[in-house]
Amino acid sequence: MPLRCPPSALDPKQATTSETAWIHWKEYVCELVTPLYGGGVEAGKVDKGMPVRAGAIRGQLRFWWRLLARHKWRLENIKGREFNLWGGLNNKNVYASRVWIRVEDISSPDVEAWAKFEQRNGRWQSIPTPKPWANVPYALFPAQGKRPGGPDAQDPALLAKPGLRWKLHVGFEQRHDDTSSEIQDEMQAQVDETLRWWASFGGIGARTRRGLGAIRVESLRAVGQEETEAASCQLVLRGASNAETAWKNAVDKLRDFRQKPGFARNAGNGNRPGRSLWPEPDAIRRLAGQHAPNHAPAHAAGNVFPRAAFGLPIIFQFKDNNDPADHALQAQGYDRLASPLILRPYTNGQNWFAAALLLPHSHVENMNLELKRGGVTIPEAIPYWQTKKASLVPPIAQASTKAQDALSAFLEFFQR
Repeated sequence: MPLRCPPSALDPKQATTSETAWIHWKEYVCELVTPLYGGGVEAGKVDKGMPVRAGAIRGQLRFWWRLLARHKWRLENIKGREFNLWGGLNNKNVYASRVWIRVEDISSPDVEAWAKFEQRNGRWQSIPTPKPWANVPYALFPAQGKRPGGPDAQDPALLAKPGLRWKLHVGFEQRHDDTSSEIQDEMQAQVDETLRWWASFGGIGARTRRGLGAIRVESLRAVGQEETEAASCQLVLRGASNAETAWKNAVDKLRDFRQKPGFARNAGNGNRPGRSLWPEPDAIRRLAGQHAPNHAPAHAAGNVFPRAAFGLPIIFQFKDNNDPADHALQAQGYDRLASPLILRPYTNGQNWFAAALLLPHSHVENMNLELKRGGVTIPEAIPYWQTKKASLVPPIAQASTKAQDALSAFLEFFQR
């Protein structure tokens, strides 16, 4: 008995693009421009046989569609429209997606450890040395592993190197139902614009908001400054010579804003970092009722946590004796809260730029925080931030005389 073949409309190579076609397919050539971290079935691992997954791309597209639906198109009944276009289960009703995603012709990925541990003076270094093609350790700290010799030793993660290419087929299904042709044309236009936003600011795999898994899609026009403003986003660009440099420059700016000696912390002594100029460490010392003799809490801003705006949870580790044990800061009601800040390389088709895109983030401004120690929540209300204290936090005050929070101050710092 011969095997059944799927309808030709499901195959981009057989389907036509005529007005009567069941599914209208468009083809895009994609290229990885920064290393890919994760993206496989197992978290944090690259699947060498299937490094790019259609389902993961669909998830990214749904995220960007929601952002545009809410902040640019100003749609009503967003949830209902999303299910009608992208499919899913809503109020026990099952909706079939109108959007079809296929990934084909994936080149063989070049997968390699992005860093290695080295010995210095007979001792293993605590942080591995990155390879030149992935020399952005601030974005890759979850993948750094554990130094050899200890009970939890672990090699740095394997990443797919830039240069991976594939063909992405995106089909939009025309249906003979009660949906008018004008509405279906509008849906098709929404899918096309969503693809442009994903190509400009999204990616594949893990930690795309810190520039990993960034892509370049041939034939798609980049989303410009006016378009980002129309969607209540802020885009800041800095010129760069190539994608690798753009990525490094963008992430290094965030590292400096949060940690640079002489700006975000005191200069320190030798390899020992100086005391942070951000208020969070002293806030934890006060809340825990514990501090090292030479680290009495003294920050003028009090118990506020401005860096929570960059994403949660944050794990605070103190190294001095008598300072508090490790603490975890997270948003109430959430295990994780994604950063509203996206850093990655950006191209207008001719030149490369380091890009910082700040997404709409009213949920951050209104969040409540909780501090946990050893899994136990400290029973005290913790404010995220008070704008009147901006001048009391040196990194914010040095970055901007106008900014009232860490995110807006960072955008000005990024432009320098």
